Amino acid sequence: MPISVRATPFSLVVFDFDGTLVDTAAAKRRAFFDVFPGEPRHAAVVDAVLTADPDGSRHAVIPRMAEAMAARDLALSDATVDERIARYGRLVAQAVSAAPEVRGAGALLAAAHQAMETHVASATPAEPLRAEIARRGWLAHLHGVHGWPARKDEVVRDLMRRSGHSPAATLVVGDGVSDEAAARANGAVFHRIAGPADLAPVAVMLGVTP
Repeated sequence: MPISVRATPFSLVVFDFDGTLVDTAAAKRRAFFDVFPGEPRHAAVVDAVLTADPDGSRHAVIPRMAEAMAARDLALSDATVDERIARYGRLVAQAVSAAPEVRGAGALLAAAHQAMETHVASATPAEPLRAEIARRGWLAHLHGVHGWPARKDEVVRDLMRRSGHSPAATLVVGDGVSDEAAARANGAVFHRIAGPADLAPVAVMLGVTP
């Protein structure tokens, strides 16, 4: 299907991945609970850490969860923090691989790529993020893929500086606190994804027709 491009006020768009382009946010949250004992007190710790840092990388929040549980004398298995992080990675890889794209995501990336600089920035570690995007055939539609340990606010800042994009010409699209914070820190425009239907208006904002 041909892609048409109209005039757009934006020259740079940065998309989140989980919960924005693919329907994986709930599965990734569940996986944090699955790598610890299923007792209510353990689950309460996991929930508290995720509430305080909802977009935190597994490499940051899982150690904090384990430390908080130890401080509360909650029983844990012999698994190390690194083993829990590795198990989380396996659970998430399975969930992400099985998750559908948010309707129209691939076509939107293709259209945006023709009209402006287009990137993905995520708290997912860089290597599995890039592998998953490649598996979906989206790498050709992106100028860059940025995963942990890169911070989203720093990614947006560096992209704006490198190519001279103004704040008004930069759009950040995502469902998380870190996405809004990245836009706000750089004076960029933010579009919140609160549900799958919220991705469709981005095409209009960007002036593209998938």
